[in-house]
Amino acid sequence: MITASAALISTGHAFAHTNLVQDVITLTSPQFAGRKTNTEGAKLAADFIAERFVALGYSVNEQIFTYQSGFFSEAVGRNIVAIKNSPCEKCKKIIFTAHYDHLGQQGSRLYPGANDNASGVAALLYLADHFAQSPQRYQLVFVATDAEESGLHGSDYLVSTLNTDKIKLNINLDMLVVNPRRPRIYAFLDKQSLAHYKDDIKALSDEQLTFMATSSSARLNRLFDLKVDWRRASDHYSFAKAKIPYIYFGIGHDKHHHQTTDTTEHINFILFEAAMKKIALFIEKLAS
Repeated sequence: MITASAALISTGHAFAHTNLVQDVITLTSPQFAGRKTNTEGAKLAADFIAERFVALGYSVNEQIFTYQSGFFSEAVGRNIVAIKNSPCEKCKKIIFTAHYDHLGQQGSRLYPGANDNASGVAALLYLADHFAQSPQRYQLVFVATDAEESGLHGSDYLVSTLNTDKIKLNINLDMLVVNPRRPRIYAFLDKQSLAHYKDDIKALSDEQLTFMATSSSARLNRLFDLKVDWRRASDHYSFAKAKIPYIYFGIGHDKHHHQTTDTTEHINFILFEAAMKKIALFIEKLAS
């Protein structure tokens, strides 16, 4: 396995043209303190993500929202929305989402959230970079959402601001660190999207990495011996409730999920980058 520190030394090889490694390392660093919503660490993370989008040539807007936090208090969240000004501004939109918040610091215990969901944010930035100069059939919108961990509040607020008739699809990126022992990416879709995209997603598979597409929570749960409603598992549920088609890309179960051990040392960056190249190919076919 190539760890973060080893990968950074590999200049001129697999990571010379991406920031996947550095973005994950930055977002999981101690100064971000686990990126818990409504903390200084979350503010630093949002600022970092906004700066990365600006550097890629995107117009960046913030969505500030409040939500109930406990019986008598409110918390403030902050979505970062990046849009490329293009001749396709009146086209339908494909909205990419990845939540950047995590569990933060609890006493002396730091929850870095490398897979959940620094990986998704790094993937979001990777795709924004990949498509920055490419004219598309749809307008691509990249959103780093906040307050997912406390109840999908950021994505709920985002969807409340949208004209749903103008949305082609949501692509949600959450927990993309590939398990080398089971090198798979799972795409969980609504039934209509499954009919449209299943074959193209399965065709991404090769000898290094397998892609599986499903709309069945029961099927995924049998694989992981879990009882999870995958439709409600992440920010794509906000789109599902609004009857907007969605694809959720992730690895399913991770034994480090919501543990202090969710760190960069458990990331195989070669597989991570391979997965992102495949997802980018799928989006190219979809959006061109």
